[in-house]
Amino acid sequence: MRRFSRILFFLQALSWSAIARAQPEPVLHAIYPPGGKAGSTFEVHVAGSNLDVLTGLHCRHQGFSFQHVEGARFRVTLARDVLPSVYDLEAVGRHGMSSPRAFVVGTGSEFGEAGDNDELRSATAVALNASVNGRIERDGDQDHYRFAARRGQRVVMECWAERIDSPLRAVLEMYDALGKRLAVNRGYWGIDPLIDFRVPADGEYVVRVFDLTFSGGEGHVYRLDIDTQPRVAFTVPAVLQRGTTAKVAVYGWNLGSEEPAAPEAMGLECREMEIAAPKALDGGINGLRLRSAQVTVDGFAYHFPGASAPVMIGVTDVPVVADRGSNHSAGAAQTIEFPCEVSGQLSGPNEQDWFAITARRGEVLWLEVFGERIGSPVDLDLSVLDVAGRELSRFSDELRDVGGQRFSAAHLDPVGRFVAASDGRYFLRLRNVTGGLDDDPRRVYRLSVRREEPDFHMVAISPAADTPGALNVARGGRALIELLAYRSRGQADTLRVSALNLPPGLSCPDVWLGPGVNAAPLILTADANAAPLIGAIDLVARSVGDGRLDERDPLDDPTDELASAGLVQYAARARVVRSGAMVQGKGRLTSEIVAAVTGEAPLLVTADAQGPKHTQLYGDLPVRPSQGSVLDVAVEVQRRDSAQGDVRLQGVGLPELVRNEWSVIPAGQTKGYISFYLPPTLPVGRYTFAVRAEMTTAEVKGKTRSITAYSNAVSFDVRPARFVVAPALDAPRKVRRGQYVQLNYSGKRCNGFIGKIHTDLEAPGGVVGLRVRGVTFVGGTDTGVLQIVANDDAPLGRQPFLRLDAIGTLEDQPIFQGSCFVDLEIVE
Repeated sequence: MRRFSRILFFLQALSWSAIARAQPEPVLHAIYPPGGKAGSTFEVHVAGSNLDVLTGLHCRHQGFSFQHVEGARFRVTLARDVLPSVYDLEAVGRHGMSSPRAFVVGTGSEFGEAGDNDELRSATAVALNASVNGRIERDGDQDHYRFAARRGQRVVMECWAERIDSPLRAVLEMYDALGKRLAVNRGYWGIDPLIDFRVPADGEYVVRVFDLTFSGGEGHVYRLDIDTQPRVAFTVPAVLQRGTTAKVAVYGWNLGSEEPAAPEAMGLECREMEIAAPKALDGGINGLRLRSAQVTVDGFAYHFPGASAPVMIGVTDVPVVADRGSNHSAGAAQTIEFPCEVSGQLSGPNEQDWFAITARRGEVLWLEVFGERIGSPVDLDLSVLDVAGRELSRFSDELRDVGGQRFSAAHLDPVGRFVAASDGRYFLRLRNVTGGLDDDPRRVYRLSVRREEPDFHMVAISPAADTPGALNVARGGRALIELLAYRSRGQADTLRVSALNLPPGLSCPDVWLGPGVNAAPLILTADANAAPLIGAIDLVARSVGDGRLDERDPLDDPTDELASAGLVQYAARARVVRSGAMVQGKGRLTSEIVAAVTGEAPLLVTADAQGPKHTQLYGDLPVRPSQGSVLDVAVEVQRRDSAQGDVRLQGVGLPELVRNEWSVIPAGQTKGYISFYLPPTLPVGRYTFAVRAEMTTAEVKGKTRSITAYSNAVSFDVRPARFVVAPALDAPRKVRRGQYVQLNYSGKRCNGFIGKIHTDLEAPGGVVGLRVRGVTFVGGTDTGVLQIVANDDAPLGRQPFLRLDAIGTLEDQPIFQGSCFVDLEIVE
């Protein structure tokens, strides 16, 4: 059971997207060249929007150093010990930090596009074992590269485009010296192509790169590897138990092994290596390029000696079992004991793998298969059958998606729970529904079988927008990071998130995701006198049961012992990297989340839900929110000179069961309220939300500017309801000035409460223009009537957040609280 989780960060945004920002958001569209050789120095040019007055570049890895040349040009120096991988780079300028872009570090020679290479006869000459940096600059553009090879060499041509955030939909074609096409590939790693070419004769060969839709532009960059060096495709097993060392079969090309992979149809080589799995992950993505759907996949990067890129190997906290390879029917089913993870292959065209387990009646198992999420070209289907061959459960695609299109975590891998109806033996049948005509050893999978022990992964998405950006915090202001919880194995507890090792001048209070809640806002605040800085943020999450705090158990930085025990998970970070309609979504995992302090905030919003609660009979009382009550939030705004308009308030990150509301603080005023009804069905626990403030100000030449700001995080505890009050269905909706109406209502006691209930009419800041005498009822009485009188000068319209307020007493002491909104309009 996972109690702790390091937060994953994403480069994208979700449902709480800001309408506009007080200052332009720097967006990095391209870096050219998109890669370089370790141990070298070279220049790059960056392109994007709002990249005014650039001063530097930023990368998490200390082996990168940058020197600003001029304008958008920078000199990059890579240390010799920088491992070949994909890294994130951001630009730094007047408006703060930009969105990131992927940058590849290699080990071979570097070449660039030279002159006009649009045709075969004008192909740019390059050497083997090199990387070519190119760009499809316009619609219909094609790039050609010529290289010399000897008979018998195995040349692998791999194009990096989508994996380095490029919109290019690359196609590779291979030609001989006479112009005969020898090979073509339109996608091997997702939509990025690869050609494995065994040279038939000494001579020159040409590779062509172009876009499948014949589009092009400044951002259509790519990196083409042409080499005979080691290159890894996958490993078997695809997962290792945490902290163990095991022999692993590494599959790929030019691995220095004469043993071909079986079956030989794919021509992959296989070499056995001894690999150690880490005891704990380090919180980064280790140079791996991971999609949003891989947020729930724990793994590490393995660097094969001499390879140009790492391969991901999964990590689990349970024993790993190898698929024995002959278990293709119920009669030959492989017996396994759970908890465990099976690592296997469905190499054959219509191969099925069968496993047998023994379960007790009522035992709940969590079954999860990893295929698509680990880069395997499969669409898997998992069935549970009894000994008679009857299908009891079937699991296929996981379509539930907390993040939506901007950060889509939906995938084709089966996930689900199975409850054993009786003691006995059960079969698990795993198959690939897409099949195929040929054998393919790439069809690897992981099958996890364990009891339903709660687990979760936490994701942090920054900035709070549906377009690319970065976490830029204005001095004296706040920024919002969206948290997403991916719960599994029945996890429904309250989750607590804390920021660790914050840079000076920044603060970030803890956040709680209540029972079953999958999204919440985390607020970062910069002091008014905070110095300009760039600093990484680390977050940790843990399950805290019902959310009640024990101050004797503070959340400290997790220790190595906790990490080794699997109680701490170091998660990757993420943000939105691309805009527009993307098949894979706009967001992906990134190496870190960086906060930059820049500029001054035009608006500071402070929210307080701690009360006190004002009542007519009992005076001011401590706020005790419960199921079936109204939560009042007092809001104060501090405007700069340029921000003097009306401020519209709305909740952000509320639990799904809580209806959002809005209110307005008029221009010239600084204080207001916004209130929310907590329904009786809202689970007991601790929750966090924030208030979003939006304002439009006038600019020069009749233009307007929209400003969005967020309040501090507002956390509150929901207690069990002792009674639930509600107006009658025929309650009046209007009252005339100088007249009265009678409001019939009910007050149903629950959870063992039998005390008195006093009811009255209340509103934040006090009721205006209406008079009412409160009613107290006792014993078995559960209905009442309030007589409401409208003054002759009562303000017309509806009073915001007017409610029927109730106080329950215990030994004549006002202890319990409940309330509900009353829709009453004052008319002439």
